[in-house]
Amino acid sequence: MNIMSERKYIDEFINLTGDLLSDGLVESMKQYRHHQDTNTHFHSVYVSYRVMKMCEALQIINTREVVRAALLHDFYLYQWYTEKHEEYHIWYHPKESVKNIEEHFGNMTPLQKNMILSHMFPTCVELPKSVGAWILTLCDKRCAVEDYLTHSESFKEVYNEINRRAGV
Repeated sequence: MNIMSERKYIDEFINLTGDLLSDGLVESMKQYRHHQDTNTHFHSVYVSYRVMKMCEALQIINTREVVRAALLHDFYLYQWYTEKHEEYHIWYHPKESVKNIEEHFGNMTPLQKNMILSHMFPTCVELPKSVGAWILTLCDKRCAVEDYLTHSESFKEVYNEINRRAGV
């Protein structure tokens, strides 16, 4: 991906998520390791950017609601490689993300809550109940694989431009 060909999408992404991207706790996601050499901030921006493009392709009308939930789907704010909980990370982190979002940003819509709680489907019990939830689930899997194979490196230029434009 290069910035020139992505300009329209970058503008739209900033319009949909700029206030979240400039939030200190969202920015703190950069300190939490995620897949391979990525952090939760990079991964979440990458996933939500792909979700936005998929929403456009499918003509989803509630794109803002869907993309914002996608950006915060891994808002768990801990080092999952070292911090252990009663449950495995794969089941625990969606619930922790919802808790953190509601404590920091206020109540989520039922759609957003289901999107986040079900994004680990089929490894979790929560079923995706909307097109937005399915889009997030599929984009998250694709981006995770790309993170591990270092293919997400191709998003770095766009990611850096998004951060620059968001003032972070």
